Amino acid sequence: MGEIFRRESAEHPEPFTGERLTTAIGGQVQVEHYHRYLFSRSLARGLDVLDVASGEGYGSALLAQVARSVVGVEYSGPTGRNAMANFPRRNLRFLQGDARCLPLADGCVDLVVSFETIEHFDRQDEFLREVRRVLRPAGCCIISTPDRDVYSPTGSAANPYHVQELTQQEFAAMLSSAFRNVAMLRQRPLIGSALLADGSSNAPPLIFDRRGDTHFEACTGLPRAPYLLAIASDRELPALPPSLYIDRSDLDSEQRRAMALTDQLHRTQAELSQTQRERTQAQADLAQAAADLAQAATDLARAAADHAQTTASLHDTQQHVHQIKADRIALELRNAVLERQHDELQGSFRMFMRGYLPRLRRHLLGQRP
Repeated sequence: MGEIFRRESAEHPEPFTGERLTTAIGGQVQVEHYHRYLFSRSLARGLDVLDVASGEGYGSALLAQVARSVVGVEYSGPTGRNAMANFPRRNLRFLQGDARCLPLADGCVDLVVSFETIEHFDRQDEFLREVRRVLRPAGCCIISTPDRDVYSPTGSAANPYHVQELTQQEFAAMLSSAFRNVAMLRQRPLIGSALLADGSSNAPPLIFDRRGDTHFEACTGLPRAPYLLAIASDRELPALPPSLYIDRSDLDSEQRRAMALTDQLHRTQAELSQTQRERTQAQADLAQAAADLAQAATDLARAAADHAQTTASLHDTQQHVHQIKADRIALELRNAVLERQHDELQGSFRMFMRGYLPRLRRHLLGQRP
């Protein structure tokens, strides 16, 4: 069994913006970056190491597991402070600084690593001069960058964080102008299978690349690799071993997960369709309820009008009844007056008949009383 060591990751990762890797994101970009640091870790044992553009600090922490000391230099102050909080290590510190003006003394480190950095700024020769300045005479650097011919083919969208990408020839020429010895590795994240000899082999790797559904390509190098990893030094470089990063080996589980997600998608779509039908029915019911409410409001208004008319008619009837009652009372009073006058006349008449009529008769008849 090989060496087992801790996978370094930030407890409080920064959000992923696309500019630098953070442990808030996984997948291909994480595999690419971890493999570079793991490869460099194998060359950093017992050395003083500088990590330029150290970002969140997980790579510097991996190097610090075996290095004598590690300094991470990061252009972003908040990112560097976050790295210090996430990775407190006795032999690890973080500084803020520009890659083209490193805040370190001359000849203070044995190894400089800088991954996916040089394409983010111009005046790239100044960066390489700074790397040479801080390296000890026998030191070396490990630098990676995208191969522009593969990473940014004609017609593809440009990476908004990249200022000046390089082809393999431009990258090799730039490093060769600064260091006597340069070795180049290609990096390509992939899904596949590995066949490695138990012992060392001088034979070039035999690569089979699936080209779509109908063809394979056989070659002795890694085709269409989007990243270049260079080791440069003034001293003679050791033979570099081939390196594999195995993130997982249960490839079928990905297909099963995709099938499960597809089933879940179909169920969700069916539920969504049912919800849409229920929503449509609810909208129809709501429209009908609104129509019923409008009709009820019309009926209520009509009933209110009828009620108002009935109330007015009732008021008029009540007024008429009151008038009839008043007229009746007046008639009763008039009748009482007439009855009294009748009684008075009748009394006068009786008096006349009893008193004056006999006198008148005697007078008329010439009778004396």
